[in-house]
Amino acid sequence: MLTPVELVNTVWIGSVYFISAAGLTLSYRVTRILNFAYTNIITLGAYLAVILTLNGTGNLLVLIPIVFVAGSLLAMGMHYFVFSRLISLKATPLMLMASSIGIWIFLKYVYYGIVGYLQRAWKVGLYQATPNLNLDWGLKAYGMEFSGAFVASIALAAAVILSLYLFLTKTKMGKALRAVADNPSLAEVSGIPSDRVMYVTWFIAGGLASLSGLMWALFSIVTPEVGDNLILEIFAVSVIGGLYSIPLTALGAYVISGAENLLMPILHDTIGLEVSFRPFIAFFTLLVVILIKPPLGAAGALPYRFRLRRKGR
Repeated sequence: MLTPVELVNTVWIGSVYFISAAGLTLSYRVTRILNFAYTNIITLGAYLAVILTLNGTGNLLVLIPIVFVAGSLLAMGMHYFVFSRLISLKATPLMLMASSIGIWIFLKYVYYGIVGYLQRAWKVGLYQATPNLNLDWGLKAYGMEFSGAFVASIALAAAVILSLYLFLTKTKMGKALRAVADNPSLAEVSGIPSDRVMYVTWFIAGGLASLSGLMWALFSIVTPEVGDNLILEIFAVSVIGGLYSIPLTALGAYVISGAENLLMPILHDTIGLEVSFRPFIAFFTLLVVILIKPPLGAAGALPYRFRLRRKGR
């Protein structure tokens, strides 16, 4: 039987999925790079929350800009040191994706080294940790009590969605990002500075990824694998959006979260399906969505065009 806890977790985790997948979708639309090192940026945000709170920074309003900028700088650094140099050498999308896998593996073990060193130096457990934030308050509504961490996460997600919408639709640079995403050749002919657009894109995408790590740290335990553990669901969410549409990405986030937190308990109670099948439920949901209505964009363009040709006949 479903409880309010499952409903709260659906909204909470769905918000985390959306913030992280929105950055992945935006970065792919503009740069055409499927960046597997995106996981490292999520992990960075989660661990910054832990490390900064251990050093006395327990105010979430202070943590948010620090975490965002740190993730942005890491993403921009990836572009400056790796992606931009490969692009100048006419690297193919496959080569760029392979290079992102190399960055992912390299940074993953760098994180393990740093966490291990800090654990020995500070004599605290960091391989499984939670940030100590000043969120002991709660909110009561509709006969339910919501934790301060939940309210803060939802407020942060709402602020990010609104800010992203206003930036993309109301600012000159946001419109330039959309122009490059829709038609890179035409944007270049129109005089839009592609290099600047690339860095702004990575700044936003990296910041969103890092913030999603912070949001996850408010919900669950942080480990060096936190980004890797989330990335499969994040890619599933982005695929539902076709790696193209941010509104559809939002829908995909809550579809996947609902499958994990609402459908999984029902199947466990009715047919005894083990909780370990949670990833299977998420990807089975993704498969059903794609088969019913293939999304537009990178993930769904081929079957969509095929259906159009069949209709034309």
